[in-house]
Amino acid sequence: MTSRSKKEWLKDKIDAMDSNEHGQIYHIIRKYTTQFTNTQSGVLVSTDSIPEECLAEIEKYVVFSLDQRKRMDEDTKTRKTYERMVQE
Repeated sequence: MTSRSKKEWLKDKIDAMDSNEHGQIYHIIRKYTTQFTNTQSGVLVSTDSIPEECLAEIEKYVVFSLDQRKRMDEDTKTRKTYERMVQE
């Protein structure tokens, strides 16, 4: 994956995350740079001003979050299956 397509992938995944996850990403960014703008609608950051280490940490967090969401969805499906079995 090229650097540009990785950044686009990250942007798409981050846009779909909830506000708590956005807060975690904000904390990661603050560890690496102070070059961001706070607005009423959120925080604006240029990926050009973010070091590669920061992007790697953000990517790691995004992948972790997606994996956790997938596991929770699978757990919910399994739980519903067991609930149906008990009701029968």
